[in-house]
Amino acid sequence: MIRIALVEDEAIVRDTVSFLLEATDDLVLVGSFANVEEARQSLGRLHPDIVLVDIGLPDESGLALIRTVRPQLPRTEFLVLTVFDDDQHIVEAIQAGASGYLVKRDLPEHLITALRTVHQGGSWMSAGVARRALELFRRQLAPAAGLQTLTPREREILHLLAQGLSNAEIADRLHISVETVRTHIRHIYRKLQARNRAEAVSRLLQNPPSG
Repeated sequence: MIRIALVEDEAIVRDTVSFLLEATDDLVLVGSFANVEEARQSLGRLHPDIVLVDIGLPDESGLALIRTVRPQLPRTEFLVLTVFDDDQHIVEAIQAGASGYLVKRDLPEHLITALRTVHQGGSWMSAGVARRALELFRRQLAPAAGLQTLTPREREILHLLAQGLSNAEIADRLHISVETVRTHIRHIYRKLQARNRAEAVSRLLQNPPSG
């Protein structure tokens, strides 16, 4: 049996989860809690296989519960159950150590599959959340990938920008025209997805190019 604990303050959601688990032979609900404090006091004793936890709880965030309890229960997986599907909550849930992210609108259809997937060592995300997470990952990779596409001259100019030189000073240093410098800078902005000089320099400092 896969032992499930639920941390959820909405009675209708608790009832729905309880009904779905009771109708499934290999899943059993071993504890149900309406807030973080109740769960924190009991999870160490219950040792559930999976904790199904809401984010927006009345006393504290469910993500805070994951961060504090997870080190004490290394064999327990945490599956977020929430109405939130924005970038910030997704990132924070992953950083807290959640193994899955289930949006409540997907609850009846996907709960059992999500629980089994997480218990088997996999990760589960609602389809819309998975797409957002992938887009976040792509955006994080874009600046580093862009740095690798800079020409030697563009890299040289970017380093001079990082030193605080003006367009005219860069032109004088490299013996090229100011208009040529501006053209190179436009190309740098486009490749690094930067809107201005500060963002371009920030990309360099965060992901220094090799070579």
